[in-house]
Amino acid sequence: MQTIILDDHGRAWDARSPALRSFLHCSLPDFDFLTYLVENLGFVAVTRIAPNAARIRFRPETASQTSIAAALFCLADMGIERAVICHPDQFVEKLFPSLAQTIAYIAEQVAANHQTTSRAFTGRELPLEMLASADKALASLFAHWIDSKQVYDSAKLADVLPDSLRGRFMLVEPVDGRLTITDVGPGFEIFGETWRKNARGMPMEEQPDYNYGQWVQGLYRRVQETLVPRLDEVNATIRRPDRNDSIHTHYQRLILPFTCKGNRGTCLLGASVVDFWKQQSALDRRAVEECPA
Repeated sequence: MQTIILDDHGRAWDARSPALRSFLHCSLPDFDFLTYLVENLGFVAVTRIAPNAARIRFRPETASQTSIAAALFCLADMGIERAVICHPDQFVEKLFPSLAQTIAYIAEQVAANHQTTSRAFTGRELPLEMLASADKALASLFAHWIDSKQVYDSAKLADVLPDSLRGRFMLVEPVDGRLTITDVGPGFEIFGETWRKNARGMPMEEQPDYNYGQWVQGLYRRVQETLVPRLDEVNATIRRPDRNDSIHTHYQRLILPFTCKGNRGTCLLGASVVDFWKQQSALDRRAVEECPA
């Protein structure tokens, strides 16, 4: 039975397609690729199990609205009437005898989880003037941005970032309309070393906590559109699927728009500092070095 994957741009892929693995930079043969796509990246999997029936796999917490819409169009094109729906939080699959009931159930699940997700990440934009009284590391980075005339120079930044910010930064650039990770500092430990080493070249939102990635990507996108630096105070509860846990973190993040030396395009540098005393628990304090950028 063929399984079709609908990604967050609405594109359809054969789940066994080497092109999909190549596109997502995932070549590990023993990796549960389908589960990762559904649970972490917010994609939807559709498998025809009978001429007019299909099995749908999605995770309401991470499902992209674009993926869901594409999946529903796919079901209509396939002439599907009955659907079996399963997602990680259910032990029992649900059977729906009509496409209308299937659509209603999916919409209900996504809406309920969207409300929960919106409470998981909160932030408020701070005036840039507050950098004068904020963490010295962020103030130093902002001063470098001004002195450099906003031209990105990795060699000069190498002297600023690791010491003052403990390597807690992320650099992204627009590639084919998507903000793509081009560098991650060694202090970005929240999702572990393996993810960090493989993050370069991935769309920014495709972090292990997909909802968090989408939320942060939206803030970076605003800086890309306005070319104005942004300082935020953030409270976030972030899922770590590989450890089967979540951590709560409170931090300040500065996003700076730079001009790339080579192609003169825009690249965005985000760096963060953790407020140690506002971590929620002793476990979170041990995770203080894992703050996201």
